[in-house]
Amino acid sequence: ASASSSASHFPVSRRRLVAARASTAADELDAKVAELFEEEEEAVDPLAGVDIDALLAMDPADVDDDLLDALLAAQALEEVDAADALALKGPPRPVDCVRVTFRINRHTEFGQHLAIVGEHPLLGSWTVADAVPMDWVEIKGVASTTWEVHLDLPRYSLFQYKYVVRTGWQTDGPAQWQGGANNLVATGAQGKLAVEDRWIDGAWPDAHPAVKGVTAAVAAYTLANPADHHHTLGELTNTLLPDWAKDSVFYQVFPLGYFDAPTLNDGTGKMVPRLEQMRLHYDHLVNLGVTAVYFSPLFESDTHGYDTADYFQIDRRLGDVALFKEIVVELQSRGIRVVLDGVFNHTGKRHFAFQDIMEKGASKSEYRNWYLLGAREEDYEGWCTVDPASDSGFSYDCWEGHAMLPRFNLAEKAVREHIFDIARFWLKDIGIDGWRLDVAHEISPDFWREFRTVCVEARPDCLLVGEMIHGNYNNWVGDDRLHSGTNYQMSRATWHCLNNKNYEELQTALLREDTLYDNLTLVNFLGNHDVPRIASTLTNPAHYLHCAVVMCLMRGIPCLYYGDEFGMEGTPADGTDPFSGGDDAMRRPMLDCADPSSWPAVGPSRLALTKKLIQIRKDNPVFGTLGSQDVHLIRVVSSEQFIVVRESAEQVGVLVFNSGDYNVDPWPEVQLPKGCIAAEGDKFIDLLAIPDVAVPAAGEAAPEAPVIVDGHIHGNKVEFEVSTGGKIYAGPCNPNSVRVLVFNKPKPKPDPKKVAQAMKAVKVEKAAAIEKAAADAKSAAAMAKVEAALGTEEAAAPTTAATPATTPSAPDFAAVAAAAAVVVFVVFVVG
Repeated sequence: ASASSSASHFPVSRRRLVAARASTAADELDAKVAELFEEEEEAVDPLAGVDIDALLAMDPADVDDDLLDALLAAQALEEVDAADALALKGPPRPVDCVRVTFRINRHTEFGQHLAIVGEHPLLGSWTVADAVPMDWVEIKGVASTTWEVHLDLPRYSLFQYKYVVRTGWQTDGPAQWQGGANNLVATGAQGKLAVEDRWIDGAWPDAHPAVKGVTAAVAAYTLANPADHHHTLGELTNTLLPDWAKDSVFYQVFPLGYFDAPTLNDGTGKMVPRLEQMRLHYDHLVNLGVTAVYFSPLFESDTHGYDTADYFQIDRRLGDVALFKEIVVELQSRGIRVVLDGVFNHTGKRHFAFQDIMEKGASKSEYRNWYLLGAREEDYEGWCTVDPASDSGFSYDCWEGHAMLPRFNLAEKAVREHIFDIARFWLKDIGIDGWRLDVAHEISPDFWREFRTVCVEARPDCLLVGEMIHGNYNNWVGDDRLHSGTNYQMSRATWHCLNNKNYEELQTALLREDTLYDNLTLVNFLGNHDVPRIASTLTNPAHYLHCAVVMCLMRGIPCLYYGDEFGMEGTPADGTDPFSGGDDAMRRPMLDCADPSSWPAVGPSRLALTKKLIQIRKDNPVFGTLGSQDVHLIRVVSSEQFIVVRESAEQVGVLVFNSGDYNVDPWPEVQLPKGCIAAEGDKFIDLLAIPDVAVPAAGEAAPEAPVIVDGHIHGNKVEFEVSTGGKIYAGPCNPNSVRVLVFNKPKPKPDPKKVAQAMKAVKVEKAAAIEKAAADAKSAAAMAKVEAALGTEEAAAPTTAATPATTPSAPDFAAVAAAAAVVVFVVFVVG
């Protein structure tokens, strides 16, 4: 059996490539660099002493040509991470791979998962911590024990592997290995391959025939392929976010609630331009630091927006296409991108295709294949009566049993083309910047491959974010599918660990995220239109600070739900709309941004805090997508104290959380990572303890007045000195506080030789420019004399027989000598 066509590859972890990198001998690299960059005086390695991370953060146009060439040469020799070279080179070349599906049945207990580990770096190099996690396969009505994973492996290769049952996500956590001989799989010319394995308990001795057979097979393969070096470097698949999205701050608006639109729309009412109210909030978005607005459904619909009637029209309760296009242009002119909610899994019953089926019947409608239909009521959950007299009709598949949401048949080409036309229209004709895609995890990855191709052709820098709730996000997010996904799994852990006073829960979520999604950049959020508002979820309101820091300053792209910056509340239990299941309580009208008297009591402090955190993120690259977040440096001090260390080419950042209702002093010291440039005596600054979030310049005194953060005293200690052994004492920590510490690394001194070469080139260019200017001036003076002479002769000659001069005037040697003197003088001064 072959793997399903919807199977997706599991991206290669950069950690798994470290072992493969060692295959390049150091002397081979040195010889190549010396050969490429040998100069008359001596052979110089252009990469010596160069901060690669800082260099890669630069615009390629600003990188010295020698250094750029050295980078590319080193990348070819597997010295620089493929992901790093990608920043300068663009997408990696296609890999000649086979998509292999591994599947095995194994019962697991709560908190356990299966992983596959093998000799190849793509399989973790026999290291359990780097094993590839597998997905549990859900089978309706069956207590499934099946686990599977899809991997892209190089063709014509032999792979040894085994399965392990892991408990938790700690690198040194318990693991039970599969027994028996090592499993083998050989890839050939095929595009897909499926492997069904059987779990075996207990180790087999080396003398066992199966173990001896595997050993012989591997030896024979190695003998026949001595040059096989696991050719994976330079071929790493990456999810490339558009540049504008990498450091964006998103703001979600649910338009029908935001603008207080009526609950129902029967398609006959007049258009009401409620979208015009958006203009009243432009200043609020800009002052908050928002750089992208994500609008939940705007298209013509019957109720809450997810039952679409017409994808090419704005809901008449909100406005029309012309008005929305104006809004798009106005937001973009303020530096704010626009992303729309694309609901392409299902429609409303008023959609033209479904209307045609309801009117003509399933057998006569030309759109009968646009939906999944059945002749019997028991075939699907939805039922439509076409002829009441005979009680005839058809059943249809609908989303999660909601009869008002018939599900598209995305296998039908005409349906896909309809959706692709919708995507093109809003991207090209209206000018939006991307799509948030509803229930993306319920749609085949192959559909998203097609969708991405269409969208990128329409707008190359568009962003595609999938709604991801369940499953392994790698199935839908990848270099040929969606750019990113909503990080539901981290969202819950962010607030739940605070309510339960259990920071180990957050640590486990971060370990899992790092293991599964270390090469993805996901969208972080605290609330949205489908979940209770964060102000209603938290047991202790003071913990909004801790949640907001995680969303804004830790790994990922932050997305703020409208009104959360003021402390708006709402839970499904408070809702009254029967069509939204109570979710209308989280979709109430937006507050008056200009009238603090209309805000909740916590509004002013929440707004100030949210704005400050967004500004910190923008001003400090270490807290954005450029900052690393080594999970092995995360420290759970206690159930209510937590430490995270981040690092970028320019900065080191430390987040110190105290969610307890008590002061912590003494506070355990923060251990900086090995190799951290911050030395003993260097000082970190607490950005939340200073009013203006900017790091004081060297020698500039930091303020010492007490600072209030979200209504609570933060403390007045601002500077934290690095002590012996690369440690920082971050205490004392006040109740329910967070310290946001940052250290600006000193800029590396430039290579004097390179500077001299560059200066020499500049001098030569300037001298050539001055010489050219002098020559141009000389030519212009000579031409002026010629023209003057011609003018004199024309004035003296008869008008009927004007004859041009044939002999130009002699050059003015005195003028030329003067110009030359100027050139010499200028060159001397510049030199």
